[in-house]
Amino acid sequence: MKIGIMTDIHNNDVALEAVLAYFEKERAERIICCGDIIGIGPYPEETVQRMRKIPNLTAVRGNHERYLLEGIDMSEMEQPEAEHHKWEYSRLSESSVEFLKGLPYKTEIDLCGIHIAVMHYCMNNNNKCLNQRPDEDDDLTRMFAHVDGDIIIYGHEHSRKIANVRGKHYINVGSLGCPSSDKNIARAGILEIGADIKITPVDIKYNAEKVVDEIDRLNYPAADEIKKFFYGV
Repeated sequence: MKIGIMTDIHNNDVALEAVLAYFEKERAERIICCGDIIGIGPYPEETVQRMRKIPNLTAVRGNHERYLLEGIDMSEMEQPEAEHHKWEYSRLSESSVEFLKGLPYKTEIDLCGIHIAVMHYCMNNNNKCLNQRPDEDDDLTRMFAHVDGDIIIYGHEHSRKIANVRGKHYINVGSLGCPSSDKNIARAGILEIGADIKITPVDIKYNAEKVVDEIDRLNYPAADEIKKFFYGV
């Protein structure tokens, strides 16, 4: 069985379209998304509407969905970032918000006899992402100690991290929508479950310049910071 893995799309509908085309070419039977569908990029409504149309999708909320659905916590961000979130919320339709409301913070599925846990990151009891980083593979065991799964799929940290620690697989394929210094690369992965478990990271080239041009056109709050930190401009 082939499963497309993606996370941290961040309102980048152009990159999402490219990755979904790749998944279709690879004949992925299912797609898993680890949250942060919204935030940062210039296409909030287009991105969510495209997500709604994906068949056989398993998706969870990230911290950016939490800001939308539970309110902005100013202890977690500065004013320009908060203004950006308010801007994007104004562009989301009721159907898009309802779709995001329907996503859980964590879900578990069984595929081909393998138990898979999907979440945005390690979280506290209030579903807030913990300020921890898996610098070493053993850090993953500590961070996800209370998560049951043969495979744990997560995101949040935009860089890729794929590890097998004492027989348990941890998969973060890296941000799809925020290329940073990679400029025009959308990160994703293909998980194959059969006699063995295989994860293949993939880097899909797309027209990131189109996305940056749209940010410039819209000139929304925190645009310059977003281009610098998330698009390498």
